[in-house]
Amino acid sequence: MLERLFKKHFAQLFKKRTTFFTSFFIRNAFGGFNKFIGFTLAEVLITLGIIGVVAAMTLPSLVSKIQDKQLKTAFKKQYSAFAQAMQRVYIEDGDTYEKVDWLQMPVYFCKIQNQLKVLKSGINCKEVLSDANYDSNKDWPNTGKVYWHQANKWYDKKGKPQHVNTGYQYLSYILPDGAIVNYNCYNQIFIDVNGYKKPNTIGRDIFFMTIQTKNLVPTIISTTGTHVRPNGCTVDGSNSTPALTIDNYEEDCKTGTGWGCSLLYLTD
Repeated sequence: MLERLFKKHFAQLFKKRTTFFTSFFIRNAFGGFNKFIGFTLAEVLITLGIIGVVAAMTLPSLVSKIQDKQLKTAFKKQYSAFAQAMQRVYIEDGDTYEKVDWLQMPVYFCKIQNQLKVLKSGINCKEVLSDANYDSNKDWPNTGKVYWHQANKWYDKKGKPQHVNTGYQYLSYILPDGAIVNYNCYNQIFIDVNGYKKPNTIGRDIFFMTIQTKNLVPTIISTTGTHVRPNGCTVDGSNSTPALTIDNYEEDCKTGTGWGCSLLYLTD
């Protein structure tokens, strides 16, 4: 409808005029005069108004698409950085990820952190790694400087507010490009590629990957016939924790929670 109105308006606007007050004359090179058709102020304002309406309807969508493309690229970059960090841990220490008691999670977290140029961390990794037999019975030595997003300050792709188990909030750090990383639920890594900036939405700027036992690179869904439940350690009916499989991740990205976008964007 808007397109038809736009075409109709300009068709009428550019019809040849016969009234004198809309015409003006310019002397040509031979001393004569050429007659040109002009536009009234009202017509110019109407035209600008229509252009403004069209721009207002199309620009937000265009800007969003450009932003999403940039965020996808940032996620792929972070995935590559983590893969390299895991490989360096293995080369230097001979260590790969082993599923452990959740209280021991800071150990591997800190080994990965030491391979990245972390600006701030929520965990005192120097204290964690200085003790070969880290005492998992005591509270994690958190710094209080970095947290994952607070409850209801981040959302799934449908706009539903989310939160994580508060026990994992401190297992977070900030990278030089502003990205926030959270180590969650034994072997899950959450990444907000543009930090605390909006949109803070799963599948747009928030993504995840998993670390599987003995693997040297992160994965999303390990094998056919299995599933992963992102943020599954946060037991709350209001959270979006779908059982992602190799068969449903694409649909989840397009019409669901957005967690499935992590695998979709890595493989597109």
